[in-house]
Amino acid sequence: MRRTTKSAVALVAAVTTMAALALVAAVPALANYPPPTLRLLCTAAANNGTLESTPLPPVCVLPSGQTTAPNNYSATIAVRKTGVAATITFAVTAGSLAPGLTMLGSSPSATSPVITGNPTKAGTFNFTIKATGGGLTTTLAYQITITVQGAPDQLVCNPAVNGGFLESGVCVLPDAILGQSYTGHLFTSHQAGGTLSVVSGNLEPGLVLPTTFTGSADVVSGTPTAAGVAAGNGFTVRGTGDQGQPLYQAYFIQVQPENQPLTVNNDGPNLSPGFAGQAGYTALFFVAGGAAPYTWSLVSGKFPPGLSLTTFSDPRDANDELVGTPTTTGTYTFTMRVTDYDGQQATQQFTVAVHPPLQVPTTTLPSGTVGVPYSTDLDNSAQGGPPPYSWFVVNNIDELTPGLTLDTTSPDFNNVLDGTPTQAGTFNFPMQVQDSFDNTLNATLTVTINP
Repeated sequence: MRRTTKSAVALVAAVTTMAALALVAAVPALANYPPPTLRLLCTAAANNGTLESTPLPPVCVLPSGQTTAPNNYSATIAVRKTGVAATITFAVTAGSLAPGLTMLGSSPSATSPVITGNPTKAGTFNFTIKATGGGLTTTLAYQITITVQGAPDQLVCNPAVNGGFLESGVCVLPDAILGQSYTGHLFTSHQAGGTLSVVSGNLEPGLVLPTTFTGSADVVSGTPTAAGVAAGNGFTVRGTGDQGQPLYQAYFIQVQPENQPLTVNNDGPNLSPGFAGQAGYTALFFVAGGAAPYTWSLVSGKFPPGLSLTTFSDPRDANDELVGTPTTTGTYTFTMRVTDYDGQQATQQFTVAVHPPLQVPTTTLPSGTVGVPYSTDLDNSAQGGPPPYSWFVVNNIDELTPGLTLDTTSPDFNNVLDGTPTQAGTFNFPMQVQDSFDNTLNATLTVTINP
């Protein structure tokens, strides 16, 4: 027998202890993954803030306030923490809040503190906030504009004001046309003048923007010299309103090719058919040429009952989709008109046929007799949904009556049950019928075979 020496026992004990210590040391390291984070937020969802990243450094523009009643102000300093259990403290490290405003200094649960109070002085106030907790620190610059009365001046993007549509924070102005004079309005809410300059991106070639303006809006104008969208086109402006309030907005202008008349672009006057009582009908109207935004309208005739116009996706192509649940069968003819931003118009007549829904009202087939040739047309059991019909065995062909099979009479498919029955009884077998527009319906058919 091999002897275990005292030194060997000590060595084993030491190795075991080191392994245990290594395991204990590894557990906290695993527990701290992923590493803790702390971040100040500036989004519309978090605190109604707008993060202006041009020029650097970024500035979080918080909602504006005013000195006159009702002048109670409230704005959130949004924060997000991950893996930080400590109290989060907040401090203004540069600049100052508007007189009359104060900020909660800490947040034990890391819910966001609030800047609140009654501002007593008008102006634009810039300050930096530092959030600290759990050994982590994050800072962000902020800006609040206080006016004497009412909301501050701001750039307006509204179809009714300048034909613009706000898409993902970018004001998409009406299209320009290559080689034709263009005017795009950058309206302000106070309509009292100010200054603007392009701080990022580029105006379309041939267009210019004055740096100062009076009255309701600055104007992008000129004659575009390049069609399409070049890389980097689209531009962001920054400036001041009539009381020195900051103005900031990203814009985009699409330049369409010249000599492109407005036309209705479709595959013909017949739209997709509908089925009475069947939800989810959709038909799109397409346009070519002209300059967006476009608006569609009904000028004569009527839609199938249950259908109406809506905007499919791009708000600059209004009422370009016919949707709903048709309720009444028939053939409906109507005329649509599309109007572009420059006032060009085009019309097109359309037709929609609404069919009865596919049904199998008769599920009991004519009876037969053992040993006597049998034939019946399954189409006699179906109605609605435009023919021709196609029939399919749902589960297994062996479920058909013994001695009978499916045959075809064109243009239908598998529509004849025929053969010579070999067994008496009442037989039930599930079938699926499909119409010419791929609507399907399952039904269990029954046939009795007499001895």
